[in-house]
Amino acid sequence: MKNVIYVSKKIIKASKNEIFIIKNILFTYFRKSNYNSKVFCIGYNKTGTTTLGKSLEMLGYKNSSFNRRIYRKYYLTKNYSKILKYTAKFESFDDLPWLKEDMIPILDKTFPESKFIYLTRDENEWKKSFYNWTYKVKGHYPDIEKGWEDYKNHEKFVLDYFKTHPKKDFIILNVKDKYGFEKLALFLGKESFRKSFPRFNESSN
Repeated sequence: MKNVIYVSKKIIKASKNEIFIIKNILFTYFRKSNYNSKVFCIGYNKTGTTTLGKSLEMLGYKNSSFNRRIYRKYYLTKNYSKILKYTAKFESFDDLPWLKEDMIPILDKTFPESKFIYLTRDENEWKKSFYNWTYKVKGHYPDIEKGWEDYKNHEKFVLDYFKTHPKKDFIILNVKDKYGFEKLALFLGKESFRKSFPRFNESSN
């Protein structure tokens, strides 16, 4: 009997997840497209992208974070037109696929005068977070030095790409900065109601 109850609960949970996915797809489909400027968080993984995304929501933006369907179905197959069509439905973004090096120039061109936010993190903190997250999610320990090399390569691309952009369109932040949220709000022309960033997703650090 206990096994039957357990299986039933699993089915109900799966059904709820499927309903959520379907509702999200329908909601996005019927949302009006807009190709005006957007806000993109292009910090590398494990730099506080979740915190930045939630902060954007707190400032009133319709934000899209990591979307597994968009990433796997469209980004991995390089179907950029579908990604851009989805992007036009929201106002701000964090995480994959928007932080990818090949996406940034496309986003910059498609959505003129957009704001780009790059996140930095202390090397030791990043390595610890990346190490723990990889084991938790993938079940194995990562090559830390290879991961840090990828982080630095991403950073170099971003800094090189934006070195000739107007300062009003690009900012570097750290979610540990005690005035970080205030700087974000100022950069976006929003009124700030707190100084530091709130903390999200700490369990994966």
